[in-house]
Amino acid sequence: MASTPFSDDSWLPSLTLPQLLLATYTALTVLALVYAASTSSAAFGVYNSQWDGSGDLRNVVADAGANVTVGTNVSQYPTSDADGTVAVVLSPEQSYSPSERTRIAEFVRSGGTLVVAEDYRPHGNDLLAAVGADARFDGRPVYDNRNYYRNSSLPEATPAGDYPETAGIDTVVLNYGTTVRAGNATTLVNTSEYAYLDSNGNANLDGGEQLASRPVVTSESVGDGRVIAVSDPSIFVNAMLERGDNRRFVQNIVTNHDTALLDYSHASSVPPVAAAVLAVQRSDVLLLFCGVVLVGALLAYDRRLDESLRDRLREYSGHEVDSHLSRDGVEKYLRARHPDWEAAQVERVTEAIIKQRPERQRND
Repeated sequence: MASTPFSDDSWLPSLTLPQLLLATYTALTVLALVYAASTSSAAFGVYNSQWDGSGDLRNVVADAGANVTVGTNVSQYPTSDADGTVAVVLSPEQSYSPSERTRIAEFVRSGGTLVVAEDYRPHGNDLLAAVGADARFDGRPVYDNRNYYRNSSLPEATPAGDYPETAGIDTVVLNYGTTVRAGNATTLVNTSEYAYLDSNGNANLDGGEQLASRPVVTSESVGDGRVIAVSDPSIFVNAMLERGDNRRFVQNIVTNHDTALLDYSHASSVPPVAAAVLAVQRSDVLLLFCGVVLVGALLAYDRRLDESLRDRLREYSGHEVDSHLSRDGVEKYLRARHPDWEAAQVERVTEAIIKQRPERQRND
C-alpha cells in the first residue's frame, strides 16, 4: 500500500512517512555528531561536563567577575599591561617550547598572574623554572589519616594565614594530590601535621615517611607579576569544586582580574568544533569570511524560497493568478485562497507573482 503524504495547504513540501522518519533520523545523527565534536572526555577538559572535567570552571571564573578566554595558543598571553590577567594552567600534557616559555615569562614579569596546578607530570615544574619561580611540586602522593574527606587520599588542607586567596576559606580538599616545596615562596594553604608523603606507593605510613604539615598552595612575586603553585589540578574539576571551600578558593584566585586565560594550549581537551569557533573568534579574517558565506547562503536560500513559493502556489491554485489583478487584488486573492497563511507569507508570494509577470510576458 502506498504511503500517504503528510501535506497541508502551505508552502512546505509534502513528506511521506518513510521520508519523515529518514529526515528525523538524519537530523538526530547530525546533532549527535555535532555534540560529539563539541565536547570532550579528557580529564581537566574545559569542554568536559563529567566529574573529572573542568566545564564548570568557566562559570566559577565568570561569577568572580572576570572575562573568560579559553587559550589554545601561547600567543594569547599578553606581554604588556598584563596586570589585569590571570592565566591558569592545569597539568599540561606536553612541554612548552623555549619560545613559549619566554612568552609566558614575559607575561609574568609584566604584571600577569600565573597559576600552575600540577601533581605528578614534569611539565609543571619545567614551567615554574622557566618563569623564574622558586616553588616546585614534590610529585609524591600526600595522605592524611586524620584530616580528610571520605578517605586519606583526599586530605583537607587549611589556610596558613590571612591572604586574599584564602579569605572565607576553612578547608581546601585535595584528590590524590601532592605537595609544594615552597623554597622562598609564601605558603597560602598547607596540610595538617598528620599528613605524609607516600614515597613507596603503598598508601601506608611506613619506613622513612614522616608526619608533617606541608604546603599545598604557594604564592611568590616574579618581576611585576605573581606565580601561584597549586599541588593538585583536581581542585579545579567539576566534582571537586563542590568539596570543602574549593569553589571559593578558585574564585578568590581570579578575583580582581579583568580577564582569566584558561591555558589549554598543551592539552588535548579542546574538541574540533570548539577549536574552530575559538579560531574564528581570534581571527578577523576568518570572522569576515564566515560572515560573507552566511550572507551568501541566506541570499541563495531566499531566492530558492521565492521559487518554491511560486511553484507551490501554482500547485495549490490549479491555475495561474489573473495577470490583470493589481498588487492589492493578488493579496486579496491569496488571503481568500489560503486563509491559514500569515501576512508575511502572503506578501512574499505576492511579490513573487508580481516579479514573475515581466518574465512571462517576455517569454510570450
